[in-house]
Amino acid sequence: MNENLKSEVLKHARNAFERACTLRENERIEVYLYDGAVKTSDVLGEDEKIIYGPNRVLCYQVWGHDYLEEEIRAWIDHARLEISPKPLEESIIETQNKVAASKGVTPDEISSYEIFANLRMDQLEQIEHAIIEYWWDNKEIENAKSLALEQINDALRSMEG
Repeated sequence: MNENLKSEVLKHARNAFERACTLRENERIEVYLYDGAVKTSDVLGEDEKIIYGPNRVLCYQVWGHDYLEEEIRAWIDHARLEISPKPLEESIIETQNKVAASKGVTPDEISSYEIFANLRMDQLEQIEHAIIEYWWDNKEIENAKSLALEQINDALRSMEG
């Protein structure tokens, strides 16, 4: 099996996985080989199909999973309880304290939704990136990378004969 090709397909799969985090559950992205070149589809709806054959081989398919909002709130909840917060968690707590001060209430009276609504764009991007990295490459549980590799290996083996 060509390791360079496998590596290139995996890079495309990783990018498709990240894009799928913003899609609805009835949308998907496919990574395929077309005459030996790695290609990534546009966003496809449930009923849209790409015709695959000998010169076009599906290697990876990922459906939309728009759970980031819920996961960000969970991250905020975790940060609020963290005993030894890292810089990202500290910035979330600072946001919580600023919102509390502006409302004249204690930080505990501020909801995760309010903190979320007041996060800076760079904070949101850092949290999203951390969540996606966790989903993709978490060593403790089955992760998106291992599932992608299964699909990719199956597809590449099918091309060998």
